[in-house]
Amino acid sequence: MVAALSAIWLTGWFHVGEKGLLFLLILSLVTTISSDLLLARLRGKPFFFPSAAIVSGIIIALLVLSWYQIFLIGLLAMLAKNFLRVSERHIFNPAGFGLLVSGIILKQNISWWGVSWQQSAGHPLAFIILLIPFLVSGLRMRRYFIQLAFLLILIVFKASPLDPTLLFFVAVMLPEPMTTPVKPATQLAFGVTVALLSLIPYFSDPLLFALLAGNVLFFRR
Repeated sequence: MVAALSAIWLTGWFHVGEKGLLFLLILSLVTTISSDLLLARLRGKPFFFPSAAIVSGIIIALLVLSWYQIFLIGLLAMLAKNFLRVSERHIFNPAGFGLLVSGIILKQNISWWGVSWQQSAGHPLAFIILLIPFLVSGLRMRRYFIQLAFLLILIVFKASPLDPTLLFFVAVMLPEPMTTPVKPATQLAFGVTVALLSLIPYFSDPLLFALLAGNVLFFRR
């Protein structure tokens, strides 16, 4: 997943052409990795390779263009991962939690800058690269029932199955393994529930709200 997300970020960087995006990526990774290691240490955990923090850091860097927002999101994400948990499992998708809560605190919407342009004419390779995470989350992690259920519901309600923002959400954020069910029947219920909740505009970004609500409703199922 790290390799797939890195490829998506690189295509976005080449598309936008801003050198400052590299600084934002580094800031995001430093924030998530260092805070995850520090907070885990405060919980008495031994040193570990922070693969989840790296994934969260790249996700955040793909969706946000403000340095102080990135810092806050990364910190909130790792706080949720380390302290909003029961036993050995965290309740919320870390990146989703940081993105939603920071949006409420700062009253700033998420830009989704790195995953919103691939459908444009002349970018077929970038669109294909955007789909690579499905190979990890859908096939390797076996979360395809969640993804299929979610997409089918939204397609029924006239959402475009080729919307790059929606596809990134479904491929990367929706099926996070620690906060989603394992059994196929429960995966289907989770995907349908999150899809239906995302149709209710509670927040400026209903996808994130629906995801976190689904995390609570289906925790440990």
